[in-house]
Amino acid sequence: MNGLCPAPRWDSRLDDGAPPELPGVDEAYRIDVTSAGVEVHARTEVGRYRAATTVAALDRSGALGADRTIVDWPELRWRGVTLDVSRGRVPTIEDLELTIERLAGLKVNHVELYLEASFAHPDHAEVCEPHGAYRAEEVRHLVDFARARHVELVGQQASLGHLEHFLAHPDHAGLAALPGGYVTPDGSGHEPPACLEPRDDRAFTLAAGLVTAVAEAFDQPRVHLGLDEPIDLNPAIWDAIFDVPGAPVPWAGVDDGTFCIPLPPDRVRDYAEWVRRLRALPALDGREVLMWADVVAAQPELLDLLPDGVTLVEWGYESTHPFDARVGRIRATGRPCWVAAGTSGWSSISGRVTNMQDNVRAAVRAARRHGAEGLLVTSWEVLPSVSDWPGFVWGAASAWNPDREVDLADALDRTVAGGSGLGRAWVRLGRVHDLVVPGTPETGAVSEMFRSGGMAAVGLVLRGMGPEVLDAVVTELDRAAVDLTGATTGASDGEVLRSELWWVRDALRWGVAAARHVLGWPDPLGDHEWLASEHDRLLAEHGRLWRCRNRQEGYDRVAAALAATRGGI
Repeated sequence: MNGLCPAPRWDSRLDDGAPPELPGVDEAYRIDVTSAGVEVHARTEVGRYRAATTVAALDRSGALGADRTIVDWPELRWRGVTLDVSRGRVPTIEDLELTIERLAGLKVNHVELYLEASFAHPDHAEVCEPHGAYRAEEVRHLVDFARARHVELVGQQASLGHLEHFLAHPDHAGLAALPGGYVTPDGSGHEPPACLEPRDDRAFTLAAGLVTAVAEAFDQPRVHLGLDEPIDLNPAIWDAIFDVPGAPVPWAGVDDGTFCIPLPPDRVRDYAEWVRRLRALPALDGREVLMWADVVAAQPELLDLLPDGVTLVEWGYESTHPFDARVGRIRATGRPCWVAAGTSGWSSISGRVTNMQDNVRAAVRAARRHGAEGLLVTSWEVLPSVSDWPGFVWGAASAWNPDREVDLADALDRTVAGGSGLGRAWVRLGRVHDLVVPGTPETGAVSEMFRSGGMAAVGLVLRGMGPEVLDAVVTELDRAAVDLTGATTGASDGEVLRSELWWVRDALRWGVAAARHVLGWPDPLGDHEWLASEHDRLLAEHGRLWRCRNRQEGYDRVAAALAATRGGI
């Protein structure tokens, strides 16, 4: 391995002929390594910084002692990461600094903090404080820390949907588009109100205040307003999500049935007007506004109704997501666009590495073809956060140079763990779901065995899973254990990383044992007493690891969800 991630665009170790001319791109640089030393050529400060990260990587790998020329520049202008800090997990300032430092080393230049109620809005302390929200002075510190590393730290403030924390408060309950939330016709399923009523001026006042506070605290050229999944504006979407008998699937006719948010005709106008009013806020003057594109995907006529100064971010987290079609429709109108793939960790434990890699490839391919300007790799409520890193590393490498893919395990070792062996375990744990075919979307089949206390195995057996499949999963988990035992790490949090990966490995192994217990298949670990005691140990260890990285506020919600994975055992 050459030890470089992202891989350079031109490297004398790998490419023939004369090096290309240094392109006129801000982040472009050239490095010449000779017996006389290292010489860097760059036109800008950020170009020199990117070169410095490459020189540092060469030094760590012991590659500065031989002649070498590198000419390098990014494929995509914006290479970003979204960190979900709103669903229980609120990282400490120290952990965010470590994350930003690592991402800067990967040449990431845009990081978003996804905020629902985890920014300390001055007028809403009663809603935000219980979530361990970041204060304005903490945000300003992080912005300066990131800026010094040529990373733009941006707030992504939910401003229509995903505001259940605010709507749960008595002062705001009357602002909901669907008062009382959604309830299935038989009463078995319920979702609390989460979307503001766009026709209510009081609701707009609330959203405007949230957006203004975040824009002013982060003080960046860009701000992300979310505006995704306003599902309460069309309860028929909830009917489809909850599989209400006889309910049509509103998105069935869009891009071969890929999920999006179709709105009724009267709500299309409401949505467009809401976006227009937010875009016109004085706090957003001179700023680029990012917003998700899942509503526009269903109704491209919205593109003509949206205001100028808005960049649409097309998201999709499965390998089959139709990025090409959707980005093509957006770019055909001349509107700026980014793409967003995921770490494939939503509702998962280890993530799904194969799906993640294919998902990122599809997103970057569409961005290149249609001229989208950026890639976001998004993280949503992963248990634990260690499982984000394969996606972050792969996304950063792909957005910088999609023509020369890195070895993911090696890249994880070199850019995150600072050693050898943890990368193999990371990738192995993220690919263990591939052994179960057909698998489970979003979660991954083995993660779902853990999350369901083994009950997911019943449906998997009905779809063809036999005992030999779980035997193969256990073999792979045993190999991951060998990797973890023999791995080295020089990272400041290296032993925490190792412990987190051990937790992932052990949780997946518990899921297999629980599945075999439910099915009545033998397992050397799977008696009831071991399952109960091991689950208790996993919960206690998760709490310990949580405190290594996160604020305590919000853990009760996460702990309750984790405790529920015990099922009937």
